[in-house]
Amino acid sequence: MSTGTPPSHWDEGTSQAYLDYGKYFIPAREQQMKIMVVLLGAISQPGQVLELCCGEGLLAEQILQAYPHLHYHGLDGSPLMLTKAVQRLSPFTGRVQLEAFDLVENTWRKLDSPFQAVISSLAIHHLDGAGKQKLFSDVYTMLDQGGAFIIADMVEPASDAGRRLAADAWDEVVYQRSMQLDGNLAGLDFFQEQQWNTYRYPDPEDIDHPSPLFDQLRWLEQAGFVDVEVHFFLAGHAVFSAWKLSKLG
Repeated sequence: MSTGTPPSHWDEGTSQAYLDYGKYFIPAREQQMKIMVVLLGAISQPGQVLELCCGEGLLAEQILQAYPHLHYHGLDGSPLMLTKAVQRLSPFTGRVQLEAFDLVENTWRKLDSPFQAVISSLAIHHLDGAGKQKLFSDVYTMLDQGGAFIIADMVEPASDAGRRLAADAWDEVVYQRSMQLDGNLAGLDFFQEQQWNTYRYPDPEDIDHPSPLFDQLRWLEQAGFVDVEVHFFLAGHAVFSAWKLSKLG
């Protein structure tokens, strides 16, 4: 996500801003996480969940609380985020593994164990279209039969009108959240001052590469996934999932 003076990559200053202001900036954050957790309920057998860009471990905490039979493997490129995740997930010692990684590189895509689920929140939009297609194919290979790929991310509007609608809706989300949490507009002020709304302020440093939702659903099918569907959409942000073979058999 862009800032007023965007770095050429996601740096620790961006991570700190995300920690401080993510509660304002992510549309319906709690609802998105709940959807992802509920989708994992289809995995009834003990297994491994891999999260790409796990951040401070908010989603991981909910997964580990909800599903004692699941073990969690979290990857992130930020030392600050990993430190926060270690602290948050300390009650789940023995069920958690956290590691540093680079989403673009291939090393982590060769992890030994097949995973019952791979999840990602607000990370994949940093890959361009070709990068997403390769990631979807690689994740398909990493998943066990019946495994799930669950994504929450910002997507590219298909038209200028759609972009304007997404920009306005995102501003409104942050306004409502700022008032709900604090009763003032400090959160919205920071959001606007830092030009965080990518739909209104195109990213000059080329950090963000959101792709149209339709394209991503099609790429998932091309990678071999089935039962591809969208569960949430608000202010240019979507939650969607796909399965390796049918989750019913």
